[in-house]
Amino acid sequence: MLRQAANESRTGHTIGIFERLIRSAERAWKRRETAKELHALTDWELRDIGIHRADIPRVVRQSDERAQDARPAASRATAGTPAQGNRVTA
Repeated sequence: MLRQAANESRTGHTIGIFERLIRSAERAWKRRETAKELHALTDWELRDIGIHRADIPRVVRQSDERAQDARPAASRATAGTPAQGNRVTA
């Protein structure tokens, strides 16, 4: 029984690591795509939305930070931890 619990704990930890890795790769991809789209705009279009070309890295970084802050509190609390006892009972 203890051995099974230890194996489940290791498996849950490994899954948590992979979930964080995937989430991190997805965030990096979104940052690159956002930067690429902004760099494709003309200077006039950038000015129209209120940023300068030199501001693009900062805008992308702040956008990513805001997206992280907007995640529901429950997913921030359980991010990277194995789902244990999360069943809803009526």
